[in-house]
Amino acid sequence: MKKAIILGNYTNVSYHPLKGPDKELKEILKTFETELTEDYDRFRETSLRSFDLCVSYTEDRLSDEQVAGLCSYVLNGGGLLAIHNGISVNARYEAAHLIGGRFSSHPDQKVLTYKPVGTGHAILEGIESFSMQEEPYQFDIDNLIETTVLLEYESEGRQWPAAWAHSYGLGRVVYLSPGHIADSFMDPVYRKLILQSALWAARQ
Repeated sequence: MKKAIILGNYTNVSYHPLKGPDKELKEILKTFETELTEDYDRFRETSLRSFDLCVSYTEDRLSDEQVAGLCSYVLNGGGLLAIHNGISVNARYEAAHLIGGRFSSHPDQKVLTYKPVGTGHAILEGIESFSMQEEPYQFDIDNLIETTVLLEYESEGRQWPAAWAHSYGLGRVVYLSPGHIADSFMDPVYRKLILQSALWAARQ
């Protein structure tokens, strides 16, 4: 059985507690042996190397050692799935390059319709459009990374990327924007998308 570690905040939470989403993620990833933790030192490469997948639902800035560990882990074949605020690991340039984009801002929550656009990608097999109340996260995509946009939503008169995937060294990276609260993880289409993203990132 593949192993996954899920990192987020149970204490000292500013916006997005892991409590709530943790239960849903553990159920969605039931084909994995999962470990839940708020210990950011688990981002060190020596700690991550025993896992096939790292799921980031974090909101704090990583230290130099933690960023180096995460980048090394993926470069050497690890899988990274960052969900919603989990993109916060990109506060440093090295991690932004790893993730493939940088969060810029978000307007107020509203109902968003997410549409699959990366036709033919394994992650999108059987995935149809879905709608939910969410924060419309906006990003600056790193043009130095060849990434495949998987989902888009419309807001403020334009289309915004909401999910993407790419290889990084020997590893794989997926980012999924929905996930503001636990209810976001209960949509059946999104649950399927999370699982297929995890399987792709972990090469399962």
